[in-house]
Amino acid sequence: MRIPSMAALLAMALLSGTAMASNLFCGGPVPQTDEPTDLAHVVGDQTLEYMADQPASLMVCSKGYLFEKCGDHETAMRIFDRCIEAGYIGAMIWKALMLQDGALGKPDLPAAAALMRRAAEAGDSPYATLGKLHYASALHEGKGVPRDVAAARTWFEAAAAEGNPDAIEFLQTGYHVGDRDGQARGVGAAPPVAGAVPLPGVLLEEAAAPGRPPPMATPSPAPMARRLVVAPPAEPAAPSIPLSPQRVVGQRLLPPPRVSAPTWTQPATLSALLLTLVLVGALRQQRGRPPFLPFGA
Repeated sequence: MRIPSMAALLAMALLSGTAMASNLFCGGPVPQTDEPTDLAHVVGDQTLEYMADQPASLMVCSKGYLFEKCGDHETAMRIFDRCIEAGYIGAMIWKALMLQDGALGKPDLPAAAALMRRAAEAGDSPYATLGKLHYASALHEGKGVPRDVAAARTWFEAAAAEGNPDAIEFLQTGYHVGDRDGQARGVGAAPPVAGAVPLPGVLLEEAAAPGRPPPMATPSPAPMARRLVVAPPAEPAAPSIPLSPQRVVGQRLLPPPRVSAPTWTQPATLSALLLTLVLVGALRQQRGRPPFLPFGA
């Protein structure tokens, strides 16, 4: 019993590996059962498997892009062919990019360029503008069509007139990254980085490397004109008097002296004078009065 079980597990693993490799319907078809009430295993109208066989529409064509991104190239190509027959411009560009990358095997650059031109001539649409950019890039690089720089510039100008930022960038710099190859290189010659200065560590490594010429030094700016001003003669300095060395000792900070209120210097003399004046006044009053008789006259 163990051997058949291991064989079954191995077969299931191989089948799952094949399903993951092809990634049909972005995860495999819906598993079917014979139970009519098993609604979890029914190909409903919300499943990708159902959408793959529906007539061309905006929703179906967008699902083709999803199939391509999850790796189901066969289903994506089948949907794009159906949408191209119905006149959907976006499907032309998506299939052309698949043909350039060789999603189904060997790249087919002439077929991709023909689809890009068909999209570019499709009319007023954002996808038609994108088709102009890609067809101009194919002409500029000679990718699938004979290289024609003048015709490429005409298509770049048409895409730029419709507001495509990559076409505008190409007309300004001769390079854009709206269409890249397998090595992530853009179209045209990448402009050099202006004002690039090597780091100090790079300069030291280049100087230390044997057999490598020393790096070119950055030219110094030209000297500016200067005006010579005659300085006034310096006054002779006063002769300095040598001071005898003194020893620095500690100092104690004292509080400022307090200012006291004025006081009398002879308080005893003042008291005696006041007492004398009181007694003299009392004697004068006694002389002017009649004698005091306690029991009457």
